[in-house]
Amino acid sequence: MRYHKRLLLALLPLAFFALLLLPTKAFAQSGKYVFDENNTLSQNEFNELETQGAQYADKYHTGVYLLFTDSMGPDEDSSSGKREFARSYYESKNLGEGSGKEGILFVVATQSRKYVTVKHFDDKSKDPFSNDAVNDLESDAKSYLKDNKWFDAGESYYENVGTYLETFAKTGKQWTKPHTVTTIVKIAATILIPLMIAILVVRSEKNAMLTARIQTEAGNYLDSTSVNLRVSNDIFVNRTMSVVPIPKNDDSSDSDSGGWSDMGGGFSGSDGGDF
Repeated sequence: MRYHKRLLLALLPLAFFALLLLPTKAFAQSGKYVFDENNTLSQNEFNELETQGAQYADKYHTGVYLLFTDSMGPDEDSSSGKREFARSYYESKNLGEGSGKEGILFVVATQSRKYVTVKHFDDKSKDPFSNDAVNDLESDAKSYLKDNKWFDAGESYYENVGTYLETFAKTGKQWTKPHTVTTIVKIAATILIPLMIAILVVRSEKNAMLTARIQTEAGNYLDSTSVNLRVSNDIFVNRTMSVVPIPKNDDSSDSDSGGWSDMGGGFSGSDGGDF
């Protein structure tokens, strides 16, 4: 019996050091702004993102939160299921800055490979995040998530949010993404339209100087006294058909849908997607 006790006492230090050597993934990292439930990030990466969240809260009085988890529950295949998971997490952790609990939360499920964003603003006039902004930050983050670059995705998220917050602080307006169509229209209005008008004027003047006109019917080239045509018919010997398929609208998948929903209670959320 004494031998067994001595053996146990001798093994205790070894067991203690073995625990120290266990991978850090055995423990979740939970800060005030970053929540890494499956230890996706290294300690340095976690600290860097956590510091960025603290700086935004101090400067803009808005909570900017990031969650890495395994999955978003049994309903994560639907947009509403993802949004409700994120909302429940936001409320359970008592997230948000100030009395209005204002903030934004980006959730990444690393195992089921899904993401979603929710935000909470009781006063919509204080919301710095437009739908364009959220779609943009999700799209940028997804480019890293596809390659399992978790920290890069988190860093991209915080950098984009910083741009939106800065824009709102300076202008009082939400950041919106420049649209290509709008740019093209502006170019056309300032350059292309005047150029086209000039071309049409020159062509019209040129045509006015021409006396000869191409005739579309063979009878027009005959002398009126040489041939007496009793019947004149146009017969088409060839026919060409063009078929343009109508694109199908496939609503079967909600990934990258870019939708946005008001969830009530100051909450709203994206449709989220897969990566």
